[in-house]
Amino acid sequence: MRRLVIVLADGLRPDAVSSSVMPSLDALGRVYTLARRARTVRPSATVAALASLATGVGPDTHRLIEPGLEFLPRLRTIRPVSRVLARAGIPTDIVTADLGPAALPVAWALASTAGVRRLMAKGSRAWETAAAAHRLLSQRQDGLLFVYLPDCDRAGHAHGWMSEQYLEAAAQVDAGVGLLSGWTDDAVFIITADHGGGGVTANEHDQPHSVNDHIPLIVAGPGVTRRHQLTRAISLLDIPATVLWWFGVPVPGEYEGRPLVEAFAHVSRPVPPTPVPA
Repeated sequence: MRRLVIVLADGLRPDAVSSSVMPSLDALGRVYTLARRARTVRPSATVAALASLATGVGPDTHRLIEPGLEFLPRLRTIRPVSRVLARAGIPTDIVTADLGPAALPVAWALASTAGVRRLMAKGSRAWETAAAAHRLLSQRQDGLLFVYLPDCDRAGHAHGWMSEQYLEAAAQVDAGVGLLSGWTDDAVFIITADHGGGGVTANEHDQPHSVNDHIPLIVAGPGVTRRHQLTRAISLLDIPATVLWWFGVPVPGEYEGRPLVEAFAHVSRPVPPTPVPA
C-alpha cells in the first residue's frame, strides 16, 4: 500500500497539544517525529496556507490570499501537488467538513482544476469528518488523502484562542485524530495546521506574531523515525515537497520547500507506478 494522509486542523496552536486536551495527538508526537519549530506562510491566513500546501509555493508566488475563483486561471500555470501526482498515476482525495451549498461548488472547481480526484464534504464536527475519512481509508486505495478539520478555527474566531470553547474544539479534533491514528500501521500521516491564533488579537490570527505563525507538525506511520524531534526551522512549504518525495515523484524546481527526509528512518521510498498516458 502507498498511502499518505495529511490532516490539517485549522487554527490549531501547538500549545493546545497536551496529554490532557489532545492525548491522541500528543501521543503520536511522542512516539513518532515531532517538529518543534514549524511555521506557516505569511500572511498566516487559511486561504494563503491552503494554496501553498496545494501548490508548493508561497503567497508571493501563487497570490491567492482571498477566497474565490479569481485564482482559477493561475492553477493552469502552477504545478499543484495533486496534478503532479495524477500524472504519475497517484490520485488525491479530499475530505472536509460540510462547506454549505455556496462554498462547495467553489471548492470543487478549485480542487478539480488542481487535479483532485474526489472531494467529500461530511460532518459538522471533527469526529464526523474523520469518520468519513476513516471509511475512505477502509477502501484501501493508494494515493494522497487530505483531511480538513475547521473546528479550532471556528471556536477561536467566536470565543478566542485558548478559550474554554477553543480547547473543547481541540478535544473534538483529537477525537478525530484518534480515530484515524488506527491507520498509522498502513499509511504515513502528516498532521499540522495552517496557522495559530490569538497572538495580537484574541479572536484573530492574520497579524504578524510568533503565536499566529507557529504550527504543530507531526509525522507518523510506517518508516517514520521513532521518538524523534526536528529542531531546525521548518516551513509549511516543506510539506508539499515531502509528499512528492515520499511517493517517489520528482519535486518541481519551482517548489519553495524541501523534503523532510530526516523524519523517515529509511530513505527508501515507494516506487511510483508507470504514468497513465494523458
